[in-house]
Amino acid sequence: MQLIFALQILLIGLAYGQFVPSFTNLSPHQNLIERRFTGFTNWIDCNVRLPVLFYYFADRDRGNYPRPSSYKFDPKISSNCQQKTTSSYNGGASYDRGHMVTANHMDSNPQSISDSNYITNITPQTGVLNKGAWLYVEEMIECIRDVNPLRVYGGIVLGDNTSNDIFLSSHGVPTPDWLWKIVENTVTGDVIAYLMPNNFEPYRDRVDRYLTTIKDIENKSGFIFSNFNDFQRNKLHTKSWSIPPGCDYS
Repeated sequence: MQLIFALQILLIGLAYGQFVPSFTNLSPHQNLIERRFTGFTNWIDCNVRLPVLFYYFADRDRGNYPRPSSYKFDPKISSNCQQKTTSSYNGGASYDRGHMVTANHMDSNPQSISDSNYITNITPQTGVLNKGAWLYVEEMIECIRDVNPLRVYGGIVLGDNTSNDIFLSSHGVPTPDWLWKIVENTVTGDVIAYLMPNNFEPYRDRVDRYLTTIKDIENKSGFIFSNFNDFQRNKLHTKSWSIPPGCDYS
């Protein structure tokens, strides 16, 4: 029985784990570096020193390795393409060092969870968003991936609000106006998409306000994905996927 389960996991990894989405880049971010980590891929824009796009495959949670306590520079990326410092966003006490790819989804592998703390996976994110609606979606993924494997896409939209760009001097980065995420169920083909403002409104209980379509995200971000059909691209949920009862969030 254990052998069968191991073979199933191997086949899932072969089928999905090495998949990297193809896309047409019509975004303002034309100086991208594709950085493939152990369990996820980020695309980093050297001009703004931030990860602007990410992807990972979320299958069954099979571990609980601890997240490192410190953030670190990425040794495989030029310092000119990274934030100037890994320190907290001092000057803006209401902002967190927000993970693009959450560490909790990488805790089945010690290298993957360590990689998630590279500064090339971090962006300024309000504490309200980071601990609110964004966290709810991370927890939704954490639980549903134990039922069906998921593909997770996400990124930022810098927007044109310059009043929140308070870390340009200290960290060398602008503050994104929006964060977005697309989750695809690889078994059912269902997709759900979110576009969240990086401000002080997206509390956890407001998560459904930010449901949108893949098409809307593509229009706003400029990243046009080739693997979604028209039905998926225009699918609009009115309610988030339910978190299964008794889920272990660790």
